[in-house]
Amino acid sequence: MYEKKPPYAEAVKKPVPAPIELLFARYPALWGFSVRGLADVPDSCSRSGDEGELFVSDIGVSPVFGSEQYGEIFQQIAITLSELLLEQPGACELLRGRTFARSLH
Repeated sequence: MYEKKPPYAEAVKKPVPAPIELLFARYPALWGFSVRGLADVPDSCSRSGDEGELFVSDIGVSPVFGSEQYGEIFQQIAITLSELLLEQPGACELLRGRTFARSLH
C-alpha cells in the first residue's frame, strides 16, 4: 500500500529561493531560521487576522550576538521574506512550514 510522504520530505526537494541564499551570504553568522504559519505559533503571539500570515522563528546565529545585532538579522530576514512575497505572491506556500539552514560543504 502507498504511504503518504511526510510534508518535510517534500519541502526538502523545493529549491531555496535566491534571496534567502543571499541572506546567508550577507550574514555569515546566520545558521538558520524557520517560517511558520498561523497554526504553528502559540496563541500568545499577536496576529493581524490574515490566514496567510507568516512568522519567523528559531533563528540560529553563531557566535551568539547581542540583542542589537540579533535584531538586525531578524529585520533582514523579515525584509527579505516580504520582498520575496511581493515579487512572487505564490511563494507563501513555498515558505510556510520550512526551516532554512546554511549549507556546509
